[in-house]
Amino acid sequence: MNQLNPFDCNLSSRRTGYSGDSHGGSVRSHVLDSRASNEAFPMQIQLLIPGLLWPVATLLGPASGLALDGLATLLGRGRRQVTAFEPYDRQLARLFGLHGDTLPLATLRRLGEADAPEPEPGSHWLCADPVNLSFAREHLLLQAFPDDELDAAECAELVLELNEIFADLGHFEACTPTRWYLRLNRPTAVTLYPLDDVTGRPVKHFLPEGDDARLWQRTMNEAQIVLHNHARSRAREEAGRRAVNSVWLWGAGALDTPPQAPARQVQATDPISIGLARAAGMAVSAPDPGSALKQDTLVVLDALRKPAQQLDLDTWRRGLEALERDWFAPLADAVQRGRVDTLRVLAPGDRGTLQLEVRARERWKFWRKPYAFDALLKSIAPAPVQLPDAAGPSHGPR
Repeated sequence: MNQLNPFDCNLSSRRTGYSGDSHGGSVRSHVLDSRASNEAFPMQIQLLIPGLLWPVATLLGPASGLALDGLATLLGRGRRQVTAFEPYDRQLARLFGLHGDTLPLATLRRLGEADAPEPEPGSHWLCADPVNLSFAREHLLLQAFPDDELDAAECAELVLELNEIFADLGHFEACTPTRWYLRLNRPTAVTLYPLDDVTGRPVKHFLPEGDDARLWQRTMNEAQIVLHNHARSRAREEAGRRAVNSVWLWGAGALDTPPQAPARQVQATDPISIGLARAAGMAVSAPDPGSALKQDTLVVLDALRKPAQQLDLDTWRRGLEALERDWFAPLADAVQRGRVDTLRVLAPGDRGTLQLEVRARERWKFWRKPYAFDALLKSIAPAPVQLPDAAGPSHGPR
């Protein structure tokens, strides 16, 4: 199959999410067995690229004018389809053999931090990321901070203040200016929504649920007061900059089942992917096409995720050009030369998930012409509009 399948992604489907593997016809999600021999499984590469699909429809194509010949070749030669929306973190976890709606993302992300000591076995964590809350009409909206908007010194002061107030709950720490954690004194029974789900949306639809919901709702309200009144926050507001006036707590849960190795090699830079690989007993390296071409590899390329989420088109376009130069063009050539048996691309986004499979044994099919990426984007239905008064979030809490 070489045509894009339409899909229906309405508000109710985003709320309930999507369970099970995304088969969607001829393209399937595969988990590679790292113990398998090269003879049984010829060399395969899987790219996971959140943010590749620009999240909103535009009059002028978001990739218009970019030279993306490698990507167009892969789209034209491969079997492609777009399946219904499914949260990125669920798809990532499933590649490592983890299933379900409740994933211990805080524990996994903390395990993947580069410059922090490894968390002690059995410890319990929440992500406690700094955010800005502001009113738009009568709705309280949440916005995350770009990586370069906060500095380590002000974050250290804010975290110190939180630790003085909330010592009974646990200990806050900032591994980076935008990635904070709360190590809990005791386990908690609560379901919380990931930050990515809440960004840019009314907070009232994403409140904590479960036995300890009131505790964490109260904690976030109190943290909002503490951070809003901090001198650092007032200084940022006086300078016309957004203040850190709250934290968003998410990622609760324990890692009951160890992840499985999805390939012989994992390449990634984001801490959740690194944490998953480490929990599976694997070493992780930075994405590198030359190394990926030597053995079965899962590569997580997340440079487009935040620009797409924040609708930063210029940064997204620059990132897309870099992916074309470093990955799409070299891999299109490698498939054509038979150096890669199978290339799979999985690109989760708000408008659905692009699944692409390119096989070297089909490279002789000369009638499969390049397919422009901008044409693909235009053919995809836009993400459903989340009205401020619409009941419920996009999918279940995790």
